[in-house]
Amino acid sequence: MKPFISHLRDEEGSILVIGLIMLAFLTILGIAATRTSQIEIQVAGNDEYHKIAFYSSDSGIYTTPKLISAAIDNGTVQNVDSGSYTPNDGSFYREVLGFDAWDSATDIQFIMGDFDANVDVNRTGQQSLPGGGTEFASGAEGIGVGSAGGVAIFYDVDSFGTGPNSAQSRITAVYRKVVGVAGGL
Repeated sequence: MKPFISHLRDEEGSILVIGLIMLAFLTILGIAATRTSQIEIQVAGNDEYHKIAFYSSDSGIYTTPKLISAAIDNGTVQNVDSGSYTPNDGSFYREVLGFDAWDSATDIQFIMGDFDANVDVNRTGQQSLPGGGTEFASGAEGIGVGSAGGVAIFYDVDSFGTGPNSAQSRITAVYRKVVGVAGGL
């Protein structure tokens, strides 16, 4: 049997090999952690870009009903700062009131800094509301007093928003305008 001391002498340099293996393992672990962090940063950036596009699109959804309501109530397109709102060629007003058939072209463009929201409005129909003056032919009670009261007009509103790095978002909503009642969201 060999003495214990001579057994240790046969393993000279083994601690160096073990140390190098541990160093290589820690290096690989560090590279993996760095790569994971880079991917997480990219995911967070893409999430931010998507949110900016979503909020651009969402602003088109919330602003368009106000313009529809103003077009119906006042008989004209609402006058808004030209830097932030651009109706395309007057067809918005004609489509909202039902004079023109729906087309797939953008009706309104909202410009918000570097990003915009393009909105298409489609008038889908109208309906007399029960309990209003139109139901009882009196025009004096219920929702929207007067001969035009008690009529709901339905619109499909599609808003396409853009964001940085070519991010895009689309929101579709249905808006019901009751004639004679203050409207908009």
